[in-house]
Amino acid sequence: MRVLIWLASACAAWAQVEIHLSYGLLQNIVAAQVFTEDGRKYVKGNKQEKCTFAYLENPRIAEAGGKIEVRAKFSGRSALNVFGQCVGVGDSFDATIRMTPYADKSTLRLKDIEVSSGPKPGLYARRVCKALAETLPGVLIYDLGPDFKRALEAEQPGVPYKKSVDGVAVRAVRVSKESLILDLAFRLLLR
Repeated sequence: MRVLIWLASACAAWAQVEIHLSYGLLQNIVAAQVFTEDGRKYVKGNKQEKCTFAYLENPRIAEAGGKIEVRAKFSGRSALNVFGQCVGVGDSFDATIRMTPYADKSTLRLKDIEVSSGPKPGLYARRVCKALAETLPGVLIYDLGPDFKRALEAEQPGVPYKKSVDGVAVRAVRVSKESLILDLAFRLLLR
């Protein structure tokens, strides 16, 4: 981690930090914070609905062509319950989602989302991919400001001062082969 600090006064400083988040770490964070329903992320319905639902599971994250790539298993059904039987269409396939991350203040967002179904090019799969590309920008949003602030402000045994962080902003987001790189700026006050 590279840190540049410009002193504003004896007790406050503006800092710029470059954070490298490995794809393994991102995969663990996404699995723990997004895929929270038995390892699934429902994008339509929920686990109680047997005839109309859609979810992703088992996310794997990497870099591909300068974008973040998430490979996940998609399962879904769009059917009616007719006398206890689901009548309609459904499928399960490996989905590949490629997207460009960007920052809006301290919030990470996604744009230029492309979703493909690999070797399953059926009508249902094409409709699902189109719907996922439209839905994911509103579903996969992460405001890292509160978590970053909480981590830096946490009390440490033997440290005789309090820390306060504000003004957290992501100045730039870059995708490398090994990690997602965030350039953060924030104000650190020691008292």
